[in-house]
Amino acid sequence: MRDGVLTARAQPVATATAALVVALVTLVTLLTTGRAAATEAEVVASIDAVGTRLVVATDTTGEAGIDPATVAAIAELSSVTWVFGLGPATDVENVAAGHAGPAPLRALVGGLPSDVALAAGRAPATPDEVVVGSSAATALRMPDVAGALSDGARRYAAVGLVEGTGPLSFLDDGALRMAAPDEDVPLRYVYVLAASATHAQDVADAVRALVVADAPSAVDVSVSSGALELRDVIAGRLGASSRQTMAGVLGVGLVLVTVTMLGAVAGRRRDFGRRRALGATRSAVVSLVLVQSSCAGLAGAVLGAASGLAVLSATGVAWPTAQFVAGVMVLAALVTLVGSVPPAVAAARADPVRILRVP
Repeated sequence: MRDGVLTARAQPVATATAALVVALVTLVTLLTTGRAAATEAEVVASIDAVGTRLVVATDTTGEAGIDPATVAAIAELSSVTWVFGLGPATDVENVAAGHAGPAPLRALVGGLPSDVALAAGRAPATPDEVVVGSSAATALRMPDVAGALSDGARRYAAVGLVEGTGPLSFLDDGALRMAAPDEDVPLRYVYVLAASATHAQDVADAVRALVVADAPSAVDVSVSSGALELRDVIAGRLGASSRQTMAGVLGVGLVLVTVTMLGAVAGRRRDFGRRRALGATRSAVVSLVLVQSSCAGLAGAVLGAASGLAVLSATGVAWPTAQFVAGVMVLAALVTLVGSVPPAVAAARADPVRILRVP
């Protein structure tokens, strides 16, 4: 290792040339593939919305009897952002406004999701409190979300106004009450938001396995397949183009590194011949060349990455992820090593007698 580092310093032209090649490979990869990767991430993020990630378990017959404990079991999954369940609908009226309404009221298991905006008031804290959707508030004539609702057998205090968006906009048409901890509410729907659209199908499979119901065959678990297909198409096209560009840049870099190291090895033929004549093994010679190229590769990768990120910042382009930058640097360094193997083997297999022979 020490001899390899000293050799890299003793041959500044060859080392600097190899480092420059690696720096250019890293720079060009970041400016082309890195920019495409950042664009892909932005496009996918725009598709990676709630509608794409939402998984819904539905009691299709009304007799599946989905256990409320299913919500707690699904919430334990690391790839789930939130989950809640809704019980059967019951019509309620605003008793303070001449029985205005009706509007559907459902028991909520699991709490309000973060994607449902609380426009006024607060979330329900007891089973006797409800939040009303914006459209339902109009039907119930509750502009200030104050008053009492009744289903004929029980009264509920309205404490908040909610506004659902996107696939959760249906919550605007009804009211929600908190289910009591010991209340056995058969769920009609279970809504699950996957952490990303990439995990949506895996989450759907997990939901199928975790649903506890009297009739599991009557439970349908669905994913937004159209959005997932669109996401895969866009990510696949952008990713394929980026991979082709990166492969071409790395291939050119590999050839240039090989030529550079061949020249460096040719300039040290007599040095390698003396080492072999003094007892150095072929593996030692190979290691010597690889250590020299590694020094050049590491220096070039760092220089190229810093230059590439600086150019991206100057042009106002978003940076690729840290994992992507680190991956490019590792690939550039590996290109240096792979490109140095043929020159290293050639140096190790050269006949020391022929090299040192004096004409």
